[in-house]
Amino acid sequence: MLSRFLIASAVFLRVVAATKYYCDSGEAMCCTDTTTTSVKASRDILTAYSISSSGLSDLIGYGCSAIVAASDGSVSGCITETVCCTGPQYYDGQITVNCTVAVSV
Repeated sequence: MLSRFLIASAVFLRVVAATKYYCDSGEAMCCTDTTTTSVKASRDILTAYSISSSGLSDLIGYGCSAIVAASDGSVSGCITETVCCTGPQYYDGQITVNCTVAVSV
């Protein structure tokens, strides 16, 4: 049973890794989680870190790191969430603002 699970996991990870995404604008990022600015918990986190929510739009990414794009502009997907962010990063990528969902190609 364990061997079937490991084989299925290996196949799934290859499919996820093979998926390509494209950013219309911003930098491609892998984030461990995203949420919207309309969620109270997000506003609480922004307030706790003294980040103004004024002018923020779309998604807020947590635990983000940049992805290097291929020559055609596409990026390989993340196991977590692949987003495109135009806003600044705070606290070494722990919070990244003004993100949108990356387009699958």
